[in-house]
Amino acid sequence: MATERPSALRCGLTALLCVSWLLPVEAQCEIPPLPLAWTNTTVTSDGLGVTRGIEMGIGTPNQIFALRPYTALNNTRVNNVADCDSTSNDTCVGGEGGVFNSQNSPSYSVSIKGNWNGSQIDTEDSTGSYVYFNDRVSFQSAASVYGFPVVMDSEPQGGSFSGLPIGTNSSFLRAAVHGGVAPSQVVGLWAGSRSLASVDGLMVLGGYDAARVNGNFTTFPVADASAALPCPLQVNITGLSFAGQSLLSGSDVMTACIEPYVQRFVFTPAVAQTFAQITSQNSTLYKGMDYNASSTPPGDLTITLSNGYTTNITNDELFTLRRGSDQYGRYAITNNTVVEAGISDNRARSPASQTPTLGGLFLTFNYLVMDYENNQFRLAPAVARDAQTGSSLTTVCTPTATPSASPSPAPAPP
Repeated sequence: MATERPSALRCGLTALLCVSWLLPVEAQCEIPPLPLAWTNTTVTSDGLGVTRGIEMGIGTPNQIFALRPYTALNNTRVNNVADCDSTSNDTCVGGEGGVFNSQNSPSYSVSIKGNWNGSQIDTEDSTGSYVYFNDRVSFQSAASVYGFPVVMDSEPQGGSFSGLPIGTNSSFLRAAVHGGVAPSQVVGLWAGSRSLASVDGLMVLGGYDAARVNGNFTTFPVADASAALPCPLQVNITGLSFAGQSLLSGSDVMTACIEPYVQRFVFTPAVAQTFAQITSQNSTLYKGMDYNASSTPPGDLTITLSNGYTTNITNDELFTLRRGSDQYGRYAITNNTVVEAGISDNRARSPASQTPTLGGLFLTFNYLVMDYENNQFRLAPAVARDAQTGSSLTTVCTPTATPSASPSPAPAPP
C-alpha cells in the first residue's frame, strides 16, 4: 500500500503554501527512481472513459488523471469538471484525460498566483479563467504528497488543455523531489508504441530505464531563451528521407523541438508537400496524410541530426489504420480501410505558423534523458518496442553540495 509523505515542510490539508518548495531543491540520492507508466488509464468512475497518459491521482479521495508529458509546461494543468458538465460525460472526460471537481476534495486549497508554490514563469491564455491551487497528489505505486501545485482552467466550456510539466522550471519535478518520492529532477522517458501492437511507455523520475537503452547516449545542450524555437529540447535535422528519397531541399537544415506531448512528426509545409508527392497521396480521395490501406506507401523514414545521430522510423509505426476518439473518448480504430501517416498535414499552413516537432513517435525509437541541472539532454537508440525487457532503473543524482563550516579562529595569546 502506498504511503503518504510530507514535503520538507509538512503541507497539511488546509495549507495554502508549502514555503519549503520555493527554496532551492536538494537532491535526495538515497531515494530510488520513481517509475511512472505511460499507459491506458481509466479516468471515469463508470470505467468507460480511457485515456493514454501518465496516471496521477489528485485530491482526497483521488480523482484520476492521465496526462501527457509536456516540455512547454512548468505547472501541472488540469481541466475543471464544468468543462464537461459532469463526470458522467465519458466522451468529454476521456478526451480530456480526466477533470477535477474541487467540491469533492476537502484537501483542496486555493492560492493567488503570487503566493503559490508553483512555477511563476508559465503564462496562461488571457481569455481563460484559472485557479492556482494545492492538493494531495498520488503517484501510481509511490507515496502521496500534500500541497502539490496544480493549475485548473475554471471557465465552463473554456478549454481542453491539460498536461504534465517537464519544462526547465517544472514545479512537478521540484515537488516530487521535495515530497520525497524521487531522488532528483532528472527525467528518463520512453514513449512506448501506439502502433496496432501497442506497448506501454515509461517515464522515470530521478533516473532512467537502462533496459530500454540500446547503445550509447549522445549529449545535446538544453536551448536557452534566445534559441530559434520556444522549447528546451532542440535539434538540427540535416538529413530527412523517406524510402531513400530526400525530403529536404539541398543543404537545408531544419531546427526542431523534441516534444512528447505531440504524437506525430511536424515538419515544414514544404517537407510535408514533398512527402505527399513521394508517397502519391491523393488529396481528392483522402484528407490529410491518408492512404488506401491496401496500398500503403512502402519505405521507412530516416532522420539524421547535425552531429550524425540517425534514427530509422519503420513503416509499421509510421503508417497505421485511421484512429480517433470513440464515444467514450478512447483512442480506437475509426476506419479500417484507410491508413494515416504519422506526419502532420500542414501543406496549406504558413511556414511561420509551424514549429517543426519530433513527437512521441520519435521517442518510440529513441530513449530520452533530460538533465536540466547540468543543462543537457541525451538521446540513445531504444530497445525495439516488442522486446520483453523488464526494467532496470538507474539513478541519476548529484548530491547537493553543503558548505563546510569555517574553522573558528584561534584565540589570541594573552
